[in-house]
Amino acid sequence: MLSNKNLERLLKLIPHNQTYRSPIKGLVIHHCDRPFSYENVIQEPSICIVVRGEREIRLGEQHLLFDSRHFMFCPVDIPMCGKITRATPAEPFVVLSMKIDLQAVGKILLEQAVSVRDDEADATAFAQWHLSAHLADAFERLLLLHENPNDIAFLAPLFQQEIYYRLLTGEQGGKLKQMASFGSNTQKITKATDYLQAHFRDAIRVETLAGLCGMSLSGFHHHFKQLTTLSPLQYQKSLRLMEAKRLICQEHLSVSGAAYQVGYESPSQFSREYKRYFGTAPAADKSSLAV
Repeated sequence: MLSNKNLERLLKLIPHNQTYRSPIKGLVIHHCDRPFSYENVIQEPSICIVVRGEREIRLGEQHLLFDSRHFMFCPVDIPMCGKITRATPAEPFVVLSMKIDLQAVGKILLEQAVSVRDDEADATAFAQWHLSAHLADAFERLLLLHENPNDIAFLAPLFQQEIYYRLLTGEQGGKLKQMASFGSNTQKITKATDYLQAHFRDAIRVETLAGLCGMSLSGFHHHFKQLTTLSPLQYQKSLRLMEAKRLICQEHLSVSGAAYQVGYESPSQFSREYKRYFGTAPAADKSSLAV
């Protein structure tokens, strides 16, 4: 995405080995110079770009690789895990995430004659979208504003407006328009993801979620998976397992205690699904903490 020269300029401006919340509205930059894994991330509606390196994203049982040639577009909150396998002090991993400002997107749609592509209406919203040269240039200018903090208040909104314009006129434009349109399928599914995050421990009927969104059962299933790549039950399972891993590894709960706390009635079923999701048994994670 960035030339080597501009990447070195950026590396001088941001903190290393931490998540940096930029003074630019909605922008977060993560830098690391060693491999790491993350298991408890709810990615909010945002655009994510790997500036340097490569990362693996796990959605349910799917595995996706992202590098600087593509960007990740999240239309709704999505639970995900992942890992960075290669990162060194000489070649650190750097990724940016910019929260999508729906008011700014709506303003562009209202005030500008934007030709939005709707031909991909049935395509999955969350995907590996091609990072165009125009979009990459706009993000590069946004990032290098950190060299002149006094310019951020005036110029950052202009560069972000260009970014939204490039997204709207690109291959994912119809998805972004859906996010900003009142009563759209995206806004309806957001009600379901919010509900699942608040009630992931509970037994939930998919019919209840469909009714909450004002959709038929089949239509709800279709649009939910289109936006998240997960079924509603896979989405809930991801939330449960991610929280269980946190309880085991950070709160030091027993395996059965974590299982019951996140809503499982059978510890054996919990252990099977945990191992399938994370690749290691919960008992092994628990044992590793004691070493």
